[in-house]
Amino acid sequence: MDRADRYRRQTVLPEIGEAGQRRFAAAHAVVIGLGALGSVTADLLARAGIGRLRLVDRDVVELVNLQRQTLYTEPDVDRPKAEVAAERLRATNGDIAIEGIAKDVHSRTVEDLVRSADVIVDGTDNLETRFLLNEVAVARSVPFVYGGAIATQGMVMSIHPPRTACFRCLTPKTPPPGTLPTCDTAGIFNALSSQVGSLQAGEVLRLLLGEPPSGDLLVVDGWIPEIQRIRVARRPDCPTCVRGEREYLGAKRSQVLASICGSDTISIDPVHRGPVDLDALGTRLGRLGAARRAGSVLLVDVEGHRVTVFADGRALIRGVADEAEARTIYAKYVGV
Repeated sequence: MDRADRYRRQTVLPEIGEAGQRRFAAAHAVVIGLGALGSVTADLLARAGIGRLRLVDRDVVELVNLQRQTLYTEPDVDRPKAEVAAERLRATNGDIAIEGIAKDVHSRTVEDLVRSADVIVDGTDNLETRFLLNEVAVARSVPFVYGGAIATQGMVMSIHPPRTACFRCLTPKTPPPGTLPTCDTAGIFNALSSQVGSLQAGEVLRLLLGEPPSGDLLVVDGWIPEIQRIRVARRPDCPTCVRGEREYLGAKRSQVLASICGSDTISIDPVHRGPVDLDALGTRLGRLGAARRAGSVLLVDVEGHRVTVFADGRALIRGVADEAEARTIYAKYVGV
């Protein structure tokens, strides 16, 4: 195999060329969220030869993901998405550095996760995390490529103030809970996921080549299909990119609980010191219910709940009604 031939169909493009390929090889992209959009975007960036990819996701693979999340297969169910995605993309391109990180992204973790990034890619599923990524991107003057998809509609925007508006300019306030559709309530057209993820990847590649962001919001109708461009102006009173406020980045919390979009799952990220001995924990909890390893995580089924414990102490509690119940289960069975 002639490895020098890998990017020949790409470098022949006058828009990229050999010089552009060298820029890709020197670049560092961080993809936050490895669901439908993040899967497609990360795959295309790896194939394009982005030199360093950091892949971040807090969740594990579920069967319902396979309808649209292209990096995973049935044997991957219950394994951390970040772990599986990194393995799959290393097998796709062994010439680049790929790091998979199974962490929750919040105010205590985000700055470390995006360190040294040349571009941040949004593959998340909630507005609070997008506001957080927007703030850290603005604070570090790093481009941020937003993407969203639900039902048959999607959106993409390259954000890099002061040349463009920021995400807070586009969405000034978080809507009240229950007012926005989710993948479970509205569904998602899998072809739309690929369209939006591909558009995000294209935006990333152009940004890494030094092309200026357009400042337009791309609105995708995946069913018709068609793409509309909407010009987004910077808000003169924007708290993030004009006034420099850091509402989400400054919300330092000792313990972070977050619901996983479209499910009865809560992620708990506690403060603790040192790694968790998952084998010892599995032995202890195995006396109370079924416990088994799935890659780098421990799966425990107790009292009708599935508890997925990560080596850093974070856990996903499935089948819970609220945060209080999740805290109780965590304290009762993990106790870290």
